[in-house]
Amino acid sequence: MRSRLLALATCAVLSACVGQTVSPDGPAGAVIPAENRAMTVPQRQPDPIATPVPPRPAIDPASLVGMTGERITALFGAPVFVRRDPPGEFWRYRDKTCVLELFFYPRSGSQRVDHIETRNADLNNQQDRAECVAKLRKPAVGG
Repeated sequence: MRSRLLALATCAVLSACVGQTVSPDGPAGAVIPAENRAMTVPQRQPDPIATPVPPRPAIDPASLVGMTGERITALFGAPVFVRRDPPGEFWRYRDKTCVLELFFYPRSGSQRVDHIETRNADLNNQQDRAECVAKLRKPAVGG
């Protein structure tokens, strides 16, 4: 009789353990009830197919002439330097290798780019305008 009682007690303990699983993410000793296990098992998501980001069209530096400050800010972000000499403004953008300078004057009822200059950051030599504009352009959203 005693051996039967011991066998029944062992079965009861083992069956209680089968219905529960230790949580790998929880604190030590945390137990997940059997009915919640399916919800907590991490599901492996398929790897998203990498779609290449199409190249952005280059900006023709001459097309900057006539743009408003709002449009320039959308393309390049905030300038690193602004000087206001009414009626005009001077904006500077720069990185390690090039400097873009934009001169704004009143035109068609608002301040617009009237003239642009580019140069090397360390020298006063002119830099390829298109290359400098491309370097200083803000990164594409989401890319």
